[in-house]
Amino acid sequence: MTSMLSSRGINEVFHYAPLQYLLFIARSQALLSKNELRRVGYEDSHFRRTSRSQDELRGFSNYVHLTLNHLPPILKAKLARGFPHFEVRIPAQHLEQGTMHLCRFNIAKSRYLRRQGAPGSTESRANGRYHNDKQIPTAETEAECDDLLIANLGRNMIEILIPDRLSLPADTRLIFFSKADRDFADNLLRPLRIAWQLDVAQDFSYTSATRYVNAVTRFLEHAASDPGWFGDGLDFDRV
Repeated sequence: MTSMLSSRGINEVFHYAPLQYLLFIARSQALLSKNELRRVGYEDSHFRRTSRSQDELRGFSNYVHLTLNHLPPILKAKLARGFPHFEVRIPAQHLEQGTMHLCRFNIAKSRYLRRQGAPGSTESRANGRYHNDKQIPTAETEAECDDLLIANLGRNMIEILIPDRLSLPADTRLIFFSKADRDFADNLLRPLRIAWQLDVAQDFSYTSATRYVNAVTRFLEHAASDPGWFGDGLDFDRV
């Protein structure tokens, strides 16, 4: 899609994930949609319950989800509860080389859905249109994406949706919200010899909860020792 992001001064886009997914992302050097993860062998236990069910019910399980919004409120809320997360920063120009759709709503949290006779959010140049079986409007054509960006950039949260799979380039950056998380990640990923830069966030930090850190550490140590293990459903709500 041309230079739709970089022409607007957008140099990076963001993906946020619980720390326990770090090794899986690093091994594949890609972000995978839930449908694609299932295709390569991951089962339901790998996914967080809420995001999995909402994405699938609303018609978005074939997408990798990113955002233009740095440190969105949902991330800050999770960090405030002590849940270890990390940020993946990807050069915007890398996304512009492939297919990219946009959504101006929080897909997992939106209450206004087109289902069971309800009209859902109104179609408009600012909101996008209903495509296929999605219950929330999106922008898919270049003209729709341009209209959505004009109306919402700098005002509302914008999700970037990449179909199926997003390979991560060598200049990807991983940002951690504590030095301890960054050091742990560095030790974990060093054997993979990945060129990504690992940094500690300068504009935000958190205090991790010991029980969550211990659970994530056990999870990742298991994953490191057994490459065929795809996780046991670690979900902070159940720790």
